[in-house]
Amino acid sequence: MEVLVLGSGGREHAIALKLAESNKVTHVYVAPGNGGTAKSHDKVSNLDFDAVDLPKLLAFANEHKIELVVVGPEAPLVVGAVDTFAAAGFPCFGPTAAAARLEASKAFSKDFMARHGIPTARYGNFTKYEEAVAFVESADFPVVIKASGLAAGKGVLLPTTKAEALAGLKEIMLEKAFGTAGDEVVVEQYLEGEEASVLAFCDGKRVVLMPGAQDHKRALDGDMGLNTGGMGAYAPAPILTPAIRAKAQAILQRTVDGMAAEGSPYQGVLYGGFMVSKEGEPVVLEYNCRFGDPETQVLLPLLDSDLAEVFLACIEGRLSPEIVRWKALAASTVVMAAKGYPEAYPKGMVIEGLATVQASEDGQAGRVTVYHAGTKTGAPGEVLANGGRVLAVTGLGRDIADSLAKAYAAVRLIRMDPCHYRTDIGQRALRGPCPLRVGVLGSTRGSALQMVLEAMEADELVGARVVLVLSNKEDAGILARARRFGIPAQSISSKGKTREAFDAEATELMAAAGVELVLLVGYMRILSPSFCQRWKDRCLNVHPSLLPDFAGGMDLDVHAAVIAAGRAESGCSVHFVTEEVDAGPVLVQARTVLSPGETPESLKAKVQPLEGPAFVTAIQKFMAGEVGPSRKT
Repeated sequence: MEVLVLGSGGREHAIALKLAESNKVTHVYVAPGNGGTAKSHDKVSNLDFDAVDLPKLLAFANEHKIELVVVGPEAPLVVGAVDTFAAAGFPCFGPTAAAARLEASKAFSKDFMARHGIPTARYGNFTKYEEAVAFVESADFPVVIKASGLAAGKGVLLPTTKAEALAGLKEIMLEKAFGTAGDEVVVEQYLEGEEASVLAFCDGKRVVLMPGAQDHKRALDGDMGLNTGGMGAYAPAPILTPAIRAKAQAILQRTVDGMAAEGSPYQGVLYGGFMVSKEGEPVVLEYNCRFGDPETQVLLPLLDSDLAEVFLACIEGRLSPEIVRWKALAASTVVMAAKGYPEAYPKGMVIEGLATVQASEDGQAGRVTVYHAGTKTGAPGEVLANGGRVLAVTGLGRDIADSLAKAYAAVRLIRMDPCHYRTDIGQRALRGPCPLRVGVLGSTRGSALQMVLEAMEADELVGARVVLVLSNKEDAGILARARRFGIPAQSISSKGKTREAFDAEATELMAAAGVELVLLVGYMRILSPSFCQRWKDRCLNVHPSLLPDFAGGMDLDVHAAVIAAGRAESGCSVHFVTEEVDAGPVLVQARTVLSPGETPESLKAKVQPLEGPAFVTAIQKFMAGEVGPSRKT
């Protein structure tokens, strides 16, 4: 099969290399391509055609009997590349011009979302400057201003004051900073949360999701500087838990259903740019109608299926999840840009070290790939910088940290002067030595949870987050405590359920939230054997005595037993939960001295404040790998 790919960026290099892996593909032509597609694979070569020169491309396809056309960037889609090739009988991967309006017109996109009940920010569409000004002046919420048309990923302004918003309107609508793309603007509510990219393959009827990704739009470390086309990305993104992914999938499926109902069936890649709220609700910021860049450079290395077969399944309306398989790995990419990008930047710099990366152990093993974006060939053996974003260096590893280490090690082998790149790609995923999603089961007020939450806010548990609190009592104080911190919290009825069934429901909710560690905080239920096995070495309980003594008791009964035994000290023990009650390995103990005349109530008042700090210490040990399933040896 001869394949034609339209485009010239890092996205198209990644697509071409992945297609070249297919046994069904004999050659991949890239129009116009770049320095990487010109020389990185013997099955890939460039054509000196513009990606929107459809007559010339169509003539080439006829002459060379092309059997698959893949449209990379948005510009050819918007001018009808898919329509043109399909009408001439060529299988073409991508949406039609009518379907690509989801990206080509943000105004169309917002109105489409409103028609189909797709969650998005409050907004207004304007072609008249005066009306847009009136909307901004009357808005009781912070706003984002977007040029409705295509603006090469740069037509979005994030003003911090009304004065800045009004200046932005003038810049777009009157001064034409983004050309005709700003003839119509969308003014929408600024949403808080964490952005995530959810891409899906579509065949006009169904969607099949790719791993969730996150990219870094700002030019400088710490998410500072100007917006760019993307300075790096990673996948799978921890923010996209199974529950959030399911919600995003339902939204993208509703989008495809809506486009079909409106007479514009959607085939190709549908890219949903989502804002994920603190409560775990995904809201659509915008759609893109093609692979993202640099998301493609982390998603395609994770694909374990034949990309040509996936594309054909989409075109032929036979897509299914079984066709699309993914590796159980993580990928991260670091963009090396010309100094000054996204503003004025130099071109023509010689890029050195590419062969060194390829010859490295990770390069030879396929764990590192350098994707070319803004490059061209120079003298024999030379590759020159020819754009703002020049290279995307991708590492493949067992987790995000491992993939980042491989990517940055390769970046350090490459020399291009002057250039710059961000040194903090992936920090949203890492946020410390071991990011951790925590779930809580509780039946009481949950006093110990308060201290855990305060420790997280005070950066004593960097990267750890409580993402769900469950209780067997609908009026439990721990639920109200969680909600005050903005944490999803709910009760589970035990009426008519066996212990196994109740625990299975709790496990399902925890798994959907992406929970990795469970805390039992004042939880007044005995756990089933299946729960203990499912969460082996991932479930912590705090017991109000110095285990192994006085195991099995609860609350005041334990303190009364300690006093009756004449002990001089007591305390609490944080331990892993096993089927045998209070018999699991002890991680932390905190102690206090008994006073003359001690009562169960007064001893409880001494022990209870120790439980939160003990939990914090135990979680720190878990995150450091000192205990638990990934403990260091």
